[in-house]
Amino acid sequence: MKVTLKQIAERTGVSINTVSMVLRGMSGISAPTRDRVRRAAEEMGYRRQLKPAATKQSLCLVSAERHRRESYSYTEFNRNFLSYAASHEFSVVTAEAEQFRDDPEGAQRRIEEAGVGGILTLGDIDESLFVCIRRCGLPIVAVGARYYREPVCTFTEDNEMAAHQVVHALMERGFTRIGFAGSPLFSAAFSERYFGFRQSCYRAGISVQTQDEWLDLLPGSDNEETESAVLRHLERQKELPEAFFCGNDLLAVTLAKVFRRNGVRVPEDISLVGVDFNQLGQMAEPRLTTVDIGCSRQVEAAVEQLSAFIETNTYKPARVLLPTALRWGDSIGTKRPC
Repeated sequence: MKVTLKQIAERTGVSINTVSMVLRGMSGISAPTRDRVRRAAEEMGYRRQLKPAATKQSLCLVSAERHRRESYSYTEFNRNFLSYAASHEFSVVTAEAEQFRDDPEGAQRRIEEAGVGGILTLGDIDESLFVCIRRCGLPIVAVGARYYREPVCTFTEDNEMAAHQVVHALMERGFTRIGFAGSPLFSAAFSERYFGFRQSCYRAGISVQTQDEWLDLLPGSDNEETESAVLRHLERQKELPEAFFCGNDLLAVTLAKVFRRNGVRVPEDISLVGVDFNQLGQMAEPRLTTVDIGCSRQVEAAVEQLSAFIETNTYKPARVLLPTALRWGDSIGTKRPC
């Protein structure tokens, strides 16, 4: 009969997370508890079921449902992860973040059966849901997220630097009236980009006008709703800013689409800059100027760190910011004559 972590936890009176951490040799568990769990696992025959080699070669990719449905960036991150994992001989198990909350025993059983050694999460996941994922007791490395209550190792782009790069590039072209499009509540990345934008403008002596901040725009699968919101802004605003820094490429392309329908030309009448550097923006007309957040670089760094945690049976929370780069397209023009 197969022995599970739950059975060991019930016998020893500790949590499943504690059992998993003890059996993986992770720190943070008292000596008496560690000895009690190890002794129970050995007596119940659990050690005979361990497969160290498989554990070190299997990773689990977890993301929230909204990112799978709405995010072009998620698709790019997912593609890069699967490609990197395959080239480095990692087997991959994919899972929905919601499963760890709705069916924790099923999620734990699937991870055990696949010999998963560590978890990589993509995009923002609600912290209460993230807690459920952490209960599996495996090392977790997050990509493109920020968690305030949970100690986690995270890799993401330097969004404040990205905002500085955009503002600086627009100023070099002579623009002094710059707006921001995108809700800071949409994600941690959007929030960082917005506040980075405000800080960069402040340092440059640029005054941002309230009507030039379109902070209710949410990119997503229901693009018609976003387009309607852009149109409402366009109809009630008598004069547009010279340029918009958009929360991501999808928003920038959406703005360009609505502008074009209403006789506003990009870049002749207004300039647009996005963030992501994905295929959507590069296939748009005009081709989008955007910030490259380095999807492949983030994935490579995150997987290497996760692999190191698995190999050494250690874990260290950290937040690693990776550099961004501005990629020029055709959506930035020259300053309009006064």
